[in-house]
Amino acid sequence: MIKLRITGIMSGALSAGLVMAAGSLCAAPDAVSILRNMLDSEGRVAFTAHQVTTISKGPSVTSEQIVYRDGFNGMRTEYIAPPALKGEVMADDGRMMAHLVPQQKVLRIRPSRLAVLRQRTEQAAQALSRGQLRAELVGNDRIADQATYVIVVRPRGGDQGPTRKFWVDTNKWVKLKTEDVGPNGAVVSTSYYTRVQFLDSIPESKFRIEAPPGYRVRHDSGVGGLVPVDKARSMIRFRMVEPGYVPAGYKLVGAAVEPFRGSHILGLRYTNNVNSFTLFQTPERTLDRRFIERLHDGPVRPKQGVFSWRQGPLSLTLVGNLPAGEPDKIRNSVK
Repeated sequence: MIKLRITGIMSGALSAGLVMAAGSLCAAPDAVSILRNMLDSEGRVAFTAHQVTTISKGPSVTSEQIVYRDGFNGMRTEYIAPPALKGEVMADDGRMMAHLVPQQKVLRIRPSRLAVLRQRTEQAAQALSRGQLRAELVGNDRIADQATYVIVVRPRGGDQGPTRKFWVDTNKWVKLKTEDVGPNGAVVSTSYYTRVQFLDSIPESKFRIEAPPGYRVRHDSGVGGLVPVDKARSMIRFRMVEPGYVPAGYKLVGAAVEPFRGSHILGLRYTNNVNSFTLFQTPERTLDRRFIERLHDGPVRPKQGVFSWRQGPLSLTLVGNLPAGEPDKIRNSVK
C-alpha cells in the first residue's frame, strides 16, 4: 500500500481526518476522524496477517486465513482451516482474481473484487462527508497485540437497524476486527486478526497464481463492479422489476449483471452506507426444477436472511440482514 491511490472525491475528506488525528497527541481523536482514517487506510497500507472469520447465520462456520493486503493494489487469501477449505488460495491483482481449488484441481479466473471494494469504500467516504453516517467511539482494546479504538457505525437515523463495529489500529488506522450486528443485537459475523505485520510493500507476484500441472483453468464471469441501472437494463433480455418500497435511508446504488444458463442474473444493490441488501432476479426457466417447486410454498430460507419467491416469469431472491417485517414490505412492493 505504498502507492496512495485515492480519488478526488475521497482525498479532501480523508486528508482532513489525518490532520485532525495527528494534531491530537494526548487525547483520542473523535470517532468521525477515526472512521475517515480507516477508510483512507483501505487504499494504501500494506500488511500480512492471520485472520479468523465466523459467520453466525444458520450453522455457524469459522475459517482461518493468511492474508496479504496491499491497499487497492493487491490482495491474497490462503485458507488454512477448516479442512474443507484448507489449501484454497485467492489472489487478486486489481484486474482479475484467481481462485485455486486443490480439491477440484481447478484454477478459477474471475473479475477483481478489489474494484468492488474500492467502489464501496468511496461510497462510504462520500456518505460520511455528507453526514449520512454516525460514528461513536465506545472504547479501546488490543487486537493482534495492537492498540485499537473501538467505534460503532450506523446510518444517521438508523438506530433500529444493523450496525457495524470496528476495532481500528491507533497507528496505521487499519481495521483489525469487524463485527456485523443485526437489528436484534445479535452478532451476524465477526472477522479479526490474531497477528499482523505491517510492511512497506508486497511483491506484485504475490497477487498472481499460475495453474499447477494437471489443473483445469476455468473462466467465470462472476460479478464485477456495479453499473448504472439503465446500462444493466440494456444488458438483459427480460423485464427488470424494482421494489416500490425500501427501508428508510436506503437507496439504489447500481446493478450487477452475470451471465447464467443462457440468460442473466441481475442484482440491484441498495445500501444505507452501513448495511446493504441485493434483489436478484432471473427468468424462472433458468433454475433447477426442484428449487422452482419449493418456490410454490412461498419465501425460501427467510431465517438466514435469504428470501426467494416467484413473480410472473421471474424468480426473485432478496439477500440482506434487514429488520423483521422489512423483507415482506419490499417483496409486496415489487413491480
